Amino acid sequence: MMNVNQQYYILDNVLSMEECLSLYHSLQETSAWSLSRLSKKLANRNLGQFSSFPGFNVETNGEIHNEYFSGYFRSMMFRVKSIIKKEHGIRLPATIKRIHLGAKNSQSKTEFHVDSENENAWTVLGFLNPVWDSKNGGEFFVENNKIEYKSARFVIFKSNLKHNGGFITNEQLSNWRISLNIILLDEDE
Repeated sequence: MMNVNQQYYILDNVLSMEECLSLYHSLQETSAWSLSRLSKKLANRNLGQFSSFPGFNVETNGEIHNEYFSGYFRSMMFRVKSIIKKEHGIRLPATIKRIHLGAKNSQSKTEFHVDSENENAWTVLGFLNPVWDSKNGGEFFVENNKIEYKSARFVIFKSNLKHNGGFITNEQLSNWRISLNIILLDEDE
């Protein structure tokens, strides 16, 4: 059951590799991507480095920006909630506050940040690359914990914990590392 001191939970059985491959290609083909996502607001955006990355806002505070992917990821959350309840005894909040995607390469540098200050909010982070070599970097950090970026892996943690996607070290990488970010919070909070 639940370990009160545990900072994150890993689920490696949410997506099949076939579904992950299909989803990855569908995401690459959509025109909804913006090139100016940031991990947190910066006082000075002229930092001399590439500090933004491609992002795709699927849904924000109930406003649906892309109906197909909103429905797809909402449906996926039923699987995530069922698995984490069965494997870890965790009941995740019912309301989706945000569904965003980020794509990174070796030039995408981000900083540690929180997704929400609300202590009852949870983040569901999905690694959507169907193939990934750990030699390319791209690991993920929750506080001081390093989590390997593994194809179709999902990491669930409290949204008020500092986290950051590790840097991609392979400058010759020919594809984007795509991650799904869903924030959950009960409606009355």
